[in-house]
Amino acid sequence: MSVLSRPQNYNQTLPNIVTGMEEQLPGRVTNALLQPIRNLETTIQVIDDRGNIIDTITGKTVEGSISMDASSLIRRTGSLKLAVDPAYMPNKKSMLWFDKRFRIYQGIVDTSQYPREAINYLLGTFYVDETGLQFSEDNRYITVKLSDKMTNWEDSGLETKLEVKHGTPLNEAMRGILELVGETDFGYMEKTTDKEVIPYDYKKEAGTNIIDIITDFRDMYQEFVCGYDVMGRFEFRRIPMQLKREMKPSRWEFDSVSTDRADVTLSFAESYSLKDVKNRVVVVGNTSTTTGYTPKGIVTVKATDNPFNTTAIGIRTKVIQNNDLTNDMQCVSQAEYEIWKSTHFQEQANISIVPLYHLKPFDLITIKNPVSNVSAQYMIDTIDVDLDVEGTMYITAHKMYFVTPIYGEANTPLVDAIKNGIDKLGWLSLGEQRIKDAYGISADGRNTLFIRFISGALGGSQASTNAYTTTRNQIMELDLSDYQKLDFKSEDGNVGRSKADYADRVLGHEMFHAVCNDFYGVMKVIDIPIWFKEGFAELLHGGKDRYETINGFKNSEEKKNYFINMAKEQLEGKWSSTSEDYVTAYLIAAAIYYLCGSKEKMMLAFQNIENAQNVNLNFLKKFLPDLGSTNEEVEQKIIKELQTMPLWEFLNDPNDPDTGSIGGNHMENLYNRPLDAENVFNNQEAKCSSIGFKIIYSD
Repeated sequence: MSVLSRPQNYNQTLPNIVTGMEEQLPGRVTNALLQPIRNLETTIQVIDDRGNIIDTITGKTVEGSISMDASSLIRRTGSLKLAVDPAYMPNKKSMLWFDKRFRIYQGIVDTSQYPREAINYLLGTFYVDETGLQFSEDNRYITVKLSDKMTNWEDSGLETKLEVKHGTPLNEAMRGILELVGETDFGYMEKTTDKEVIPYDYKKEAGTNIIDIITDFRDMYQEFVCGYDVMGRFEFRRIPMQLKREMKPSRWEFDSVSTDRADVTLSFAESYSLKDVKNRVVVVGNTSTTTGYTPKGIVTVKATDNPFNTTAIGIRTKVIQNNDLTNDMQCVSQAEYEIWKSTHFQEQANISIVPLYHLKPFDLITIKNPVSNVSAQYMIDTIDVDLDVEGTMYITAHKMYFVTPIYGEANTPLVDAIKNGIDKLGWLSLGEQRIKDAYGISADGRNTLFIRFISGALGGSQASTNAYTTTRNQIMELDLSDYQKLDFKSEDGNVGRSKADYADRVLGHEMFHAVCNDFYGVMKVIDIPIWFKEGFAELLHGGKDRYETINGFKNSEEKKNYFINMAKEQLEGKWSSTSEDYVTAYLIAAAIYYLCGSKEKMMLAFQNIENAQNVNLNFLKKFLPDLGSTNEEVEQKIIKELQTMPLWEFLNDPNDPDTGSIGGNHMENLYNRPLDAENVFNNQEAKCSSIGFKIIYSD
């Protein structure tokens, strides 16, 4: 064995190293993982205490395994069996000694390119815990048990008293304790916010275990993890667990029912817990003996995309007393952490796969449930991998749920302006009235529509309506990020974007969904085709604005044919939620309006849905029985009307101000004039907040 000193970071033999910390894997790296036949090479680099690579071992590993655990400070452990060699017996000159550590790589030979080099996936950087010798006629090998560097601090304690002043930034305190015990090799170190500080004078006596101090700092705000990364560097980082927009893309997508060789899933299992579901957490801290103040943090899940929100299943509260917490922010931080753990079935997936060596704890992956056929994001908790050529990787991961933040005090004037638009300017009620007048349906007045203001992502859904099978009440969420430029003097709710985004038009659209949910019932609405739900909502306020944004055609005839072809696909069930989809749905709804020929027949069509059963089957025949005896016959008449209806002329006329709404002069002509964006609804006619719902503004 060579023990020559090498330059720092010297790489003796290994090409194509993959650490798993790359933002995106190169195509060659992914392709190697998907090769149907694997030629594996386990490589061990021996590194001295100065970071020099002093030897590289290949072909000596008889067998081995690596385990990774996100919940443990000692994140990586492993075991190896090495062929007997005197150089592997523990002594000062051996590779197995206190001043040396191992980097273990699993290489897959890339057979697609020449030269056929291995793609080397780094599994971790380890210190030796134990060694043993098995020597007999049948077995001759040396066993090695490994752990990452955190194991060095397990039995290490303070030599002198430690005091960290109140107000010290948390990241500085964490780095300081590691530097105190001699650590110099740091990876990513999160810069904490101004409020994430040591909340009191932190004092520990000599002899206090270093691991205990690291744990205290990590858990002060419950949003951080720390440990040694795959390179053997100490890292301290925040885990994004509340906001969906903070999540990174999945590192791999698993589909256990796929027949594509690109899927590497061997088995799937998932467990669920119902009794521990909570959607409101109260954390109470330690009462100050000086001021008598008791800090408290309360977090409630109201986000409509979480099926366990308080409206859907009622309030389920968990109260926690933690005397280590001394201020409200700490209490809120723990409450957020606890709600993250509790506002779901605690789904834990267990999958066995052909090993993907780049994965690591805290990575996000997507798993498709083979029964529900629904894909969801999971965060990896543990990984166990056998290094044998026929070895399997076992992963446990928990399903990700997200908490939508509620608006803060800074948005109060904006919230008041939107409430004024709803209460005084008819941003909901005028849409409801138009639905009643044009389609003949309305909510019955007995149920509640909760209006909730959230702060999401700019450019997302300006508003959304959510209904549940467990209650007749509904929630409409308004994302304040998209109302920041609202003109408070604008009666129609000009939000500083396109005219299609005027608040009264957007909320009128949403009220169509709310009214349908109330009038037909949620279960029936689920079965109604999307083109119907979105098309007649668009028809309510007009689709010309959106139509004009779809460009790239040689002429209007080519554009018309494009949308007619899309309509054929939509009527067969296709939907992709693009702007083109919404325009197409609007055009289908317009064609149906012309086919009905009168307001009375249009209303009758909507009544037909109420009386029909199993509307997911032959919907067109049940919706429009006067147009044909089969679904196909009705569909053909809709397509024919799309080809000849007069609306195209107006949509393609840039000088025609009408939005193409059902109340405009190209359809019902309610006011004997075109209805442009400012006049789709006459805000001066508003008399109430809603004509069919009890409106409650929900914090």
